[in-house]
Order: sequence, then structure tokens, then C-alpha cells
Amino acid sequence: MADNKKIDSIFKLMELLVERREIKANDKKIAELLGYSTKTLGRHLNDLATINSNVIKVKKGRNSVYELVDTSYVFEKIMQSTNDFSWFFDLVDRWDDAIFKDMNYKVSKKEREVFLYKNSPFEELQSDEQKNIFRTLKDAIIEKKYLDIHYTYDEKRIHKQAAPLKLIFMEQNWYVAIVDKKEGFRFLRIFFINKLDNISQKSYLEDISKKELKSYNHFLENFQNPMSKYSKEKQTAHILASPKVAKYFKPYMKQHFLSEKFIRTHDDGSVEFSVEYTQSIEILPFIKKWLPDLKLLSPQSLVDELRADLENYLQ
Repeated sequence: MADNKKIDSIFKLMELLVERREIKANDKKIAELLGYSTKTLGRHLNDLATINSNVIKVKKGRNSVYELVDTSYVFEKIMQSTNDFSWFFDLVDRWDDAIFKDMNYKVSKKEREVFLYKNSPFEELQSDEQKNIFRTLKDAIIEKKYLDIHYTYDEKRIHKQAAPLKLIFMEQNWYVAIVDKKEGFRFLRIFFINKLDNISQKSYLEDISKKELKSYNHFLENFQNPMSKYSKEKQTAHILASPKVAKYFKPYMKQHFLSEKFIRTHDDGSVEFSVEYTQSIEILPFIKKWLPDLKLLSPQSLVDELRADLENYLQ
């Protein structure tokens, strides 16, 4: 009975870890939620890190923090499917059937009939050209090499001598984080990349200082979505969720933003929370999606911008 209770507890803890990305070993609220002491919480987190290589222990000051690494869409789905990886092999095989040739592995017809994917991390990378672009970016990141990136969004442009830092799957799309010599740090959606030119064997580490690189990596660990701006100071928005949707914004629910913080529950059942942002487009589309059940309380400049957008729509 005791073993079953511990197993059940660890599974609940794993679910929380997937939702929150990281948990402190001395987090009293989570320990109380699970019905035991912080000492037991730390022990169970340590057990998770021992049996799962994707959970790592990190020292932050005097505290131990357990982090879930590689928390992309794919990893979350693997976590949810427990020990059955057949869907994952099927998904990868549909993207590029050459991947498993060296492994002598073949996804069976019966397995293909089991799964249906409404969204896929690879849906934008179907053509051979897009797959090659993806692989070239990956190699350049590994080798720390410059690329000229031909990009078309509203208009054609070339990001000359761009340093690719990281491939990121977010908002159901693949992006690459780059440092452009003229425009600085930015995200590019891979679907809109037309061509890549290898321009030099020189490593961009010769030009980008360790301090600057550390700053970029810190931003990549903490940004929220493709609209987050590296060079802009963060502001804080205060938002009220109506009683109808309040449960989705309470503590321990999956956060919609990395910076989302629960503030309090009002007497009428509504929930007040805050979110940090660097520019309005980082947060306003989310609020609009939840209207009329989210009310923006502050700052006033953001309230005015939202009101103007809605008035323009109504006209």
C-alpha cells in the first residue's frame, strides 16, 4: 500500500513538473498539495531525477531546483504516452522516412492506422528544401558558423552574416533564434527562409563575447513567445479572469505564459493574475482570444491600445 502511494505521488509530481517546468525541493505549497513534507518532496524529486535523464538537479543559491529539460511539444507528448513510443516513431517516419533506414526500422501499416495528428512539429518541414534548411541551421548552430539567411515575410530581405543560436519549436511553428550584425537578436520562422548561404568557416564565437552570448542564452531560457523582444524592458500587465474561466488561471494549472503569476481570488470567484511583456503584441492576442472573460486592468496604455483595436474592429 505504501509503495502504491509513493508511485501515485511521483506520477502527480511528474505531471506538475511538466506543467511548471521546474520545482524547488523546498516548495511548501507543492508539498502541501501532495500531502507531505518538503523533505519528502525533495526525496521524491531526487528519485525522479535518478530514473529520468530529462529531469536534472540544479543548484540556485542555497536551494535545489529540479528542472525538466527539452520541454518541447514532442517531449510533453512522450511524457503523456508513458512507455509507448510507437506514435513518436510513426510521427518522425512520416516527416522523413530516410531517418530510420540506417536502423533497419520500419513503421508498420497497422501502426500508421492507429494514429491521427492534427498538429505536428514537422508539418512545415515537408519538402526536401525545408528539411535541408533545417539541417543546415542545425549544423551551423553546432559548429557556431555564420550564415547569410534569405528570408521572405512582408518583403524579401537577407540577414547577412547571421549567427544562428537555437532551433525552437513554439506556437506550433519552428523558429531559429539569430543574431544579425545590423539588427541584433531576433526570431525567424523557418517556413519563411528561402535559402541559406555558408559564407565563412570562421566561428562567430570570435566576434561575440562570452558575456554577450550568456545574455542571449539567458533571454532564450526566459522568453515567452515569438513576440518577446530581447532589447526591450519588461512591463507588467494585471488581468482579471471571470468566474467562468477562473479555474484556468489558478495556481498549479498549466501556465499560459512563463511569467504568469497568480495574485488572488476575488469574492465573486474571479481570479487576478499578472503577466510580464516586452511589447503589446506579445500579450494582446492572448487576451483577445479569451474575451469577454478576461479583463485587462493595467497598465492604462495597454488598456487604451486594446480598446482602440476593438473599436476599429466594431467599425
